[in-house]
Amino acid sequence: MSDERRPDDEEETEGEGKEPTWGSFSTGGKVLAAVGFTGLGLGVAALVMLFLLLVVLVVTALFSDLIEFDGLSALLWAALLSLPCGVLAGLFTAPVRLLVRLSTFAERTKRAAGEVASCLTTFLAALFVLEFTPGLHATDPWLPAAAATVLGIVANLIVARVESRRR
Repeated sequence: MSDERRPDDEEETEGEGKEPTWGSFSTGGKVLAAVGFTGLGLGVAALVMLFLLLVVLVVTALFSDLIEFDGLSALLWAALLSLPCGVLAGLFTAPVRLLVRLSTFAERTKRAAGEVASCLTTFLAALFVLEFTPGLHATDPWLPAAAATVLGIVANLIVARVESRRR
């Protein structure tokens, strides 16, 4: 491309229609953007952790006779371990999801099987959290894991309803 400018290029650079690129920012602007995006990412991570802590607190309160914890640090550990345990549970259910997607079932059946696999993933993640969290002891982990799964289903229904109202 040559260094010659066309007349419409001048209008675009003078007007507000041209969006800035990363290379057009100064060093201070790049640092400010990086700090802003880091803060945004940490804020989103904090909200996710607060939600997971809320779920842990609700399940622990509902099943206080089945779940014992050594202190508040055990509940914080449970919230922190929820994400890695969810990934581990997802590794177990991923082959099932893949087989369902590649099958020749009807779309409605595939969607229902995907929802069942999602519930199974949540259930397994809750079981892993109950088993792997230091300071958290569950005498019968099946009921609390089922309660966490039901909380996940209710949360998904609430999100779907809010999304349908926005449309």
